[in-house]
Amino acid sequence: MRRFARARFFLAAWWANLAAVALISALGRLALWIFPAEADGALFSAEAGEAWSVGARFDLMTGAYLSLPILSAWLVALAFPRKRSAALRCGLGVSLALDLLLVGVWVADFGFFGEYGDQFNVWALGVFNDDAGAIFGTVLADYHWGRYLAAFVAGTALCAFAIPRLNRAALRFSARRARGVAGTLVLFAATLVCAAFCFRGGFARRPLGLRDAAVCATDKLNRLIVNPAFLLKHVFLDMREISNGGARPAFVHDVPEQARRLFGTPAETPAEIEALVTKKNRRLNPNAPAPKRVYLFVMESYDAWPLAEKYAPLGLADSVAKLRERGASSENFISGASGTMLSLSALMSGVPHVDVAQNYRPNGSRALATATAKIFSRLGYRTRFAYCGYGMWQHVETYARDQGFDEVVLGSDVADCPETLKGEWGVPDGFLFEHLAKLARADGETPVFTLVLSASYHPPYNLPLDDFGCPPVVVPAELADACGGRATPNELRHFRYADRALGKFVEAVGSFDPDAVFAVTGDHFSRRFIGKNPTLAERKQVPFVVAGGGVPAGTKLPFGTHADVVPTLLALCAPEGFEYASFGENLFSEAARSRRCAFGENVVLHAGGGFLYGSPDERYGAPVPPELAAEMTADADALRALAWTYFEKTETPQSR
Repeated sequence: MRRFARARFFLAAWWANLAAVALISALGRLALWIFPAEADGALFSAEAGEAWSVGARFDLMTGAYLSLPILSAWLVALAFPRKRSAALRCGLGVSLALDLLLVGVWVADFGFFGEYGDQFNVWALGVFNDDAGAIFGTVLADYHWGRYLAAFVAGTALCAFAIPRLNRAALRFSARRARGVAGTLVLFAATLVCAAFCFRGGFARRPLGLRDAAVCATDKLNRLIVNPAFLLKHVFLDMREISNGGARPAFVHDVPEQARRLFGTPAETPAEIEALVTKKNRRLNPNAPAPKRVYLFVMESYDAWPLAEKYAPLGLADSVAKLRERGASSENFISGASGTMLSLSALMSGVPHVDVAQNYRPNGSRALATATAKIFSRLGYRTRFAYCGYGMWQHVETYARDQGFDEVVLGSDVADCPETLKGEWGVPDGFLFEHLAKLARADGETPVFTLVLSASYHPPYNLPLDDFGCPPVVVPAELADACGGRATPNELRHFRYADRALGKFVEAVGSFDPDAVFAVTGDHFSRRFIGKNPTLAERKQVPFVVAGGGVPAGTKLPFGTHADVVPTLLALCAPEGFEYASFGENLFSEAARSRRCAFGENVVLHAGGGFLYGSPDERYGAPVPPELAAEMTADADALRALAWTYFEKTETPQSR
């Protein structure tokens, strides 16, 4: 019984560490609400109380697990009573180390939220797949790492000072107030009840999970509820699923029935799905010759909001605006994903982003029937992929060749760019584009399709723009009240530089090939806005403009996503009746204008606007009745389920 009575020291220490973790997390969440999330106005809203109560349950769950070393030390002390003091010190030391690590996690999450508007998600681990040197170089140059280091040092120093004192106070309390077997029994019973609550996050029939964080009316506030330590567990689980596991995403249900929902006939095998998505091309100008040169520019972080009439006085996107005037454009267009490689891989493979890192999956090593380069090769085009950066980034050079591109042009191939201008992410856009213009002249009469990925509108935003002749961005008086967002004049100036470099390229190629086709979109939204409270449309939309090839000037295209880009280009390049497989629609066609919805980066689009996937109340444009929103969401899930099945279940040499 004496051994049991001495358990009070371990139990009291467990309570103390639980309180310390809860306090650290509460302070971290408060900092998130007030600073990067700028949600301090919601602190006293009606839903804030419920949000914080659920957040506290996540914090207690995290605290319970971080305090496990203390309970483990108690078990060791029961087996080896002479080592009781050493076991207690060891348990307290390990828990303190975990608490200090938690401070670091909160500081890192603070910076992550400031950049991405979200707490840790699966793409936080992109550093393991990305160019780590470029990432850390960008962090050192652009992300005020000194502030975060200072915050980490101050936070860990405070915790290292306060937590041991809290532990000693708890031990003194247990020695005075929980003496003997009776006192220990009371403390043990209280600990047992508390542990049952904390390890499960409550007394409900199922443990607390991410779904329980959806208690606020807005997605922004819901993102502030869960603590980052809890999220990191899901980050690693999701990373295993996306990059390696091939497990079914949540939107894959009954695939034959999901196929029936969209096409009126069931399909389950990749061959059956491919047959369903195979289309016959409708040529926009059947009598016009096919263009010799077709360019698809995927511009880094290229938002659509600078093209809006409201922001036109800034002059950020004048070149693309001119291209829009002489061609066709969609005013409601969403990227395929929120990351560059996720969007690029989907554009290359022709398989929409389906919560899978396609370039790291087995089927990413070969071109399926939907692959863009494969389709253009069938039309007689030489296919070229050009990127300002380096081939090691996301293994993009190998991936492009696997997807059927005949030629890969990288920043390292641009001989005219001085070494001093080659940065973490490659060469400035203008140098790559000038190099491509020279290649276009050298191509002569050979038909060439070129997919171009730019990089200049990207941290660390340190290009010598004065030397490039790009004027500074001046906010006109009429936009003064609309400003206040996180985008700095220097960052916006890099947007202008990328746009002007594109405009010069279009002029250069157009001077010797007036029939060339130019299509422009953004890989994803930039997360940098001139306004302090951007709308959902401003946060999500990217442009899609296509000109040349006989496109009537000023043509308005319907809503669309990256999946629709290649079918739209084929309407200008492929002969009438040409068969190809695609999960998208030709935006010149009646099929695109009459479809009910489409799915882009976490947004369900429709003719009247769009709404956030899973949160129809967060929308832009016309409201959608709940029943119709549910139907649209089911349509989006069905198409994604077919795309995922087609991509994952098609046999590869590795799977045989």
